[in-house]
Amino acid sequence: MASDIEEPQVVLITGCSTGLGRCIAEEALARGMRVIATARRLSTIEDLRDKGARTFTLDVNDKPEVLQSFAVDSINAFGQVDILINNAGWLLGGAIEENTPEEIQSQFNTNFFSVISITNAFMPHFRSRRTGTIVNISSQGSYLALSGAGIYCASKAALDCLTEAWSNELAPFNIRAVSVILGAFRTSVASSNSKAPTKTIEGYDFAHDFHKRFQERSGHELGDPVKGAKKILDLVTMKTEKPLPVRFALGDDAVYLSKQHLEQRISELDEWKSYGMDTNVEG
Repeated sequence: MASDIEEPQVVLITGCSTGLGRCIAEEALARGMRVIATARRLSTIEDLRDKGARTFTLDVNDKPEVLQSFAVDSINAFGQVDILINNAGWLLGGAIEENTPEEIQSQFNTNFFSVISITNAFMPHFRSRRTGTIVNISSQGSYLALSGAGIYCASKAALDCLTEAWSNELAPFNIRAVSVILGAFRTSVASSNSKAPTKTIEGYDFAHDFHKRFQERSGHELGDPVKGAKKILDLVTMKTEKPLPVRFALGDDAVYLSKQHLEQRISELDEWKSYGMDTNVEG
């Protein structure tokens, strides 16, 4: 006779060595969820394994065939994956002109293209089960387009758009996608997961000041990653018929600044709409 007991959901998180990814993994374990934690070096997540997580080495920038093999091994760990959290990422600082083509490509490889490759590796599994949740960790920078982190912000804006497209095209498969517009949290992004440009150009004072202030503020941000992790898991596990928000602002600053940005864009659109209209073919 089949058991009516519902097994705990399986959540896979990339980038669990520090910061938000680690906090999500620890919170999920505390809730009794089945956790697959990943990092580039297994030694950094041995304690999560000791707490009950299955741990895997993962370089999110590996070739698609390597990531597909990783997906198979991950699914076999518990027989399924219910929630995929694409958390791994880093920040490239500096003015856009200062960023080399290699730095720009590297930024997009990790923050954008790797998300496509990893998620697509799990997509056949999600589609065959007609269920699954994709959580992409973005940033309020996707709205704010910060001087001094323009390429980083652009990579996160692309991630937001990708997530929204996935939300639309995967809905028939009952697969959900949400982009978490993250505010400033006390993680390792500023201290060890950010990089200054290899060259500097005189005159980009504001851009240089941003990256300097960003690193000096490390450890003093308002956001608590433990609380943030709880909010993310609350959102994706809540029992509700409502669809997930496509873009979910997380953090007091992210909620306020995202709203302010969108209001400014609407105001700008209204101010200039007469110039943008009356372009249809006559008749």
